[in-house]
Amino acid sequence: MTDSPPCEAPPAPVLRSPSGSLPPPAPLTPADSDLRGLPFMPLDTVRLLDSDLFALSTGDEFKCAVALWCKAWQQVPAGSLPDHERVLAHLSGAGAGWVGVRAMALHGWVLCTDGRLYHPVLAEKANHAWKARQAQRARANRRWHPHERQGADGLPEQGAEKPPIPVRAASNGPTATAYARESTRESTKDSTGQNAATLRGVRLSPVWQPDPALQAFACTLGLEPQAVAERFRDYWLAVPGARGRKSDWGATWRNWCRRERAGGGGPSARPPHPLEEQAERLLRRVAGAGV
Repeated sequence: MTDSPPCEAPPAPVLRSPSGSLPPPAPLTPADSDLRGLPFMPLDTVRLLDSDLFALSTGDEFKCAVALWCKAWQQVPAGSLPDHERVLAHLSGAGAGWVGVRAMALHGWVLCTDGRLYHPVLAEKANHAWKARQAQRARANRRWHPHERQGADGLPEQGAEKPPIPVRAASNGPTATAYARESTRESTKDSTGQNAATLRGVRLSPVWQPDPALQAFACTLGLEPQAVAERFRDYWLAVPGARGRKSDWGATWRNWCRRERAGGGGPSARPPHPLEEQAERLLRRVAGAGV
């Protein structure tokens, strides 16, 4: 970045047209150019190091000049500054020392017809970045809104009609068939989700009690329902993970009561541990295979 080509005499700090001369130039960047949110600003190091600003400025003057470039990058229009001395003093970071650094800090800036200051080299970089941002927005719009009519810049035209949303027909025909097929898929998906939740099962509630039918089943086996229920509840609440979930706790209760009755110990009989049951099944399988 630079303020003027190398080997030229330094121009006035801010070029203003004297009375009776040519009018000030048009703004050097579009009025709607906005690079806010784009923190990266390209810096042409060769042009900068060969510039008059680098050769003639002091450290404070150069610091304020670079600060104004950075602030102008985030202004709207991009690459411009307001023509206001107090605002420029604030943006440059010079504060009360602005008067002493103003001439060199504004080296190369031009006052345009919109009343704002523009730096030709900074405006060149800002125009390039603004075109790239517009192209990126156009690509995103074509991707996410492919049916919208777009202007020359690739953005949606103002007042462009959106394509009508297709309405599912209620009569017989391909559309109705597709609608019925989609409805069937949705209902099947819902029922499948419910069935999967049922198959996964649920854990036993800490306050679970056998209902009268389950108590009666325990009594028919000669068991005392409340005592069995306490062992049943304590056991299954302590079982971790998926083993502690059942899809039918009534059936689990009946199997538990049958095992207690088969154990011959009455209400105090300890039900076999699931690992013990697995070991017994393996032994029976081995014995049946004749190994």
